[in-house]
Amino acid sequence: MNVHAPRPDRSPEAVASRKKAVDQARAANMRQGYTGDPVLEEANGRYVAGDITSEEMRQELLSRFKRA
Repeated sequence: MNVHAPRPDRSPEAVASRKKAVDQARAANMRQGYTGDPVLEEANGRYVAGDITSEEMRQELLSRFKRA
């Protein structure tokens, strides 16, 4: 994690915007047959709350599925 990177906006408007984006992505994925992944949902929750950036979430998920 880069300590100098800007942190996500935690205002109610920003949280609502991120929640809407996550909900829309989840709905689109469900239409494609997505059934749920606890790790992804936990990361989504931290992203919505502003605890991690979208890039940090992306890196966490990519590293989870990275082939050794």
